[in-house]
Amino acid sequence: MTRFTVDTIRAFVPAQRKPYECPLVYPAVFSAQQCERVLEHAAGLATDDAHVGDGLAEVHHDDGIRRARIAWIPADDWSGWIYDKLATIAGRANRSYGFDLIGFTEDLQFTEYSDAGAFYTWHQDGLDGDLAVRKLSMVVQLSDPDDYDGGDLEFFALDGDESAIAAERRALMRQRGTVVVFPAFEYHRVAPLLSGTRRSLVCWIGGTAFR
Repeated sequence: MTRFTVDTIRAFVPAQRKPYECPLVYPAVFSAQQCERVLEHAAGLATDDAHVGDGLAEVHHDDGIRRARIAWIPADDWSGWIYDKLATIAGRANRSYGFDLIGFTEDLQFTEYSDAGAFYTWHQDGLDGDLAVRKLSMVVQLSDPDDYDGGDLEFFALDGDESAIAAERRALMRQRGTVVVFPAFEYHRVAPLLSGTRRSLVCWIGGTAFR
């Protein structure tokens, strides 16, 4: 997986206004109690070092690209309510994107950034190869914004945008229970964590390959 910076992305991503909003931000989808319910469940899961892959190479661990711990939450009797909530939001978001969607492509990924400096560099979720089926990415903010510093979910589409709307969107993305939705091909990152712990759920909605 290639290490990207904002400057290298600018070199080959057209600097033009997008015909859609990125990201879409849905605040308070999950209540504080529901976030705690997820965290209590996740506390009983075995976590592993997060892996990376670009569809061209084997999925592997590379702490020069990503430093985090993850676990997987399959669809079952316990988690069905989470999948239902996210499916509803995905449907709402897709009114803006108009993608041909099939459904969840993988189990929910519980992600924890807990070591100072933990991060995920600029990347796309949907690339060539096996990951091409990913069309929508979704992130659920489980942590209270006061629980950590740094570690923000950032988007290349918002880089350099100092408007009041962009500032509000960034603030909402940190709020507990917010769901952030965006096309899987959009460049994004998790900025280095300064202190505390940031926990989230990540999932992908798939469909037929882009044409």
